Amino acid sequence: MVKMVVCEKCGNTIEYEDKSVFEGNREFEEVVCPVCGNELCQVFTDLFPNPRVVKKHEGR
Repeated sequence: MVKMVVCEKCGNTIEYEDKSVFEGNREFEEVVCPVCGNELCQVFTDLFPNPRVVKKHEGR
């Protein structure tokens, strides 16, 4: 399932997928903002979440 989250540090909207293919091989993986490196959350998956920016924050 594709999920979106707003980074608390830089304000960008980040999208990532948290699906699993093999249920028995899951581990917690960190989802890290590709812009600022802030850890957004952890997901329990057997894949690597591939976060990407879907909306840039228009800061001042």
